Amino acid sequence: MHALALLPVLFGLGAFADLLRTEFPHLIIPLVSTAPNTSFGTRLDATISYSPSSGASEFTEISFDVPNNQAAICRLKFWINPDPNKNAPRELSGEAPYVFNISRLEPKINKNSDRWNSYPATTGYVKTVELDHSGVKWQDDGWFSCPKGQVAQFLLRPSGNRAFRYYWFELDYPADQGGAHGIVLEMHT
Repeated sequence: MHALALLPVLFGLGAFADLLRTEFPHLIIPLVSTAPNTSFGTRLDATISYSPSSGASEFTEISFDVPNNQAAICRLKFWINPDPNKNAPRELSGEAPYVFNISRLEPKINKNSDRWNSYPATTGYVKTVELDHSGVKWQDDGWFSCPKGQVAQFLLRPSGNRAFRYYWFELDYPADQGGAHGIVLEMHT
């Protein structure tokens, strides 16, 4: 009987997890290498970029307030709303493959003082996302234990040394309107 408890580990956590709730970011904070001492505060849009010619980069901090509920595991997902009627703002440029990584941050984001030269340390890799001009091409699962009643904070940054820029405006459309546009935290039982 105890062997059944290992099935989610052996065959992927999502196979037996029901979606309980979806959270949208409560903070989106740009970190810009060309303005290393400037704190930009929180935004509704985000940019991840790297320029090999100048070395300039832009990373994005994301913070979710995680409610205390019955969720056992959480997952980050990155969505692009494909509904042409919504015309969800996004721009992709650079050299393919268009890839960015997401890492956990110590839960210490400060929207008033975080900047390129001063932001929380990363505590581990969460997932990789690959984009193309039609949307999300591939992403790994990004499962982790839910920090219920706390914050879950992440850093999004380009992967590799290729020219890359992705801009999006975070939107929370329902599924019947094409779904979310940007990063979300899914809570599963």
